[in-house]
Amino acid sequence: MASTDYVVVNELGRLMKEDSGVTLIDARTPEEFDEGHIPGAINVPIVDLAEFAKKLSSTSDPLLVTMCGSSGRGAKAAAILDSHGVKNILILDGGLKAWKDAGLPVA
Repeated sequence: MASTDYVVVNELGRLMKEDSGVTLIDARTPEEFDEGHIPGAINVPIVDLAEFAKKLSSTSDPLLVTMCGSSGRGAKAAAILDSHGVKNILILDGGLKAWKDAGLPVA
């Protein structure tokens, strides 16, 4: 995997406000996602990421931010996407836990 950078929650919040093209990918299970997630996130569990990567347009390079509950699956999700040629990926450092700890909204 190419070197993928981490983004902290406050920076992610800023990016989401400034750039409507940011796609936040929550790699947790649907059950975990339903228990609470960052508003605007889409749920793409680890097992579905390869298929998701195939559907991404090769003509655009949107900013993708992967995340999970803490960081482990977020990093794995970034690695899977990268292995399928997806670029412009960040990993949310600390995942949903860090987002909640910062007092940011959860849907």
